[in-house]
Amino acid sequence: MARPKEFDEAKVLDQALELFRARGFKHTSFADLVAELGVSRQSLYDTYGDKQTLYQTALKRYLERNFDLLRRKLEDAAPVRQVLTELFDGMIEGNCAHGSPGCLMVNSMVELSPHDADTRALAATHAREIEGIFASRLSAAQRTGEIARDKDPVALARFLYHTILGLSVASRALGERASLRQSARLALQILG
Repeated sequence: MARPKEFDEAKVLDQALELFRARGFKHTSFADLVAELGVSRQSLYDTYGDKQTLYQTALKRYLERNFDLLRRKLEDAAPVRQVLTELFDGMIEGNCAHGSPGCLMVNSMVELSPHDADTRALAATHAREIEGIFASRLSAAQRTGEIARDKDPVALARFLYHTILGLSVASRALGERASLRQSARLALQILG
């Protein structure tokens, strides 16, 4: 008979997520995870298999949460430019905050995607999902006349997603809020 879990999997996964987010995959050892999470090595192995699987599970949890937050933000009935301005400003502020570890997905894309097929596949799926909800919101904005009908909402969505990626890296690396907001405003001019 299997023994019941001696730890709260959701809580441990959230803690692992933050540890990976702060240190990255390569700089978080399995010993670090055992020490920081307060769970035995065997329990982690029994639950997740290995560090890579734990990382992928934590990354998926992070993406689900952030996708849900983004979806809710884009469902806001306010004008699309206002919604996107608030979205960009919030992302810049969060990533520029002192001690912010940045976006786990962006960190993973930079650290692991070039060398890890699983992370690259997750990044590609994430990109399609984000571009899809952006395109849906932009199409709705076209129907209400906020954006010209001759604009390609899929191309705009891809551009906005790429802008977010660039702003995420620059905000964490440079932390220059004013110049980042200026870049975000320039990017939004593409909407017409």
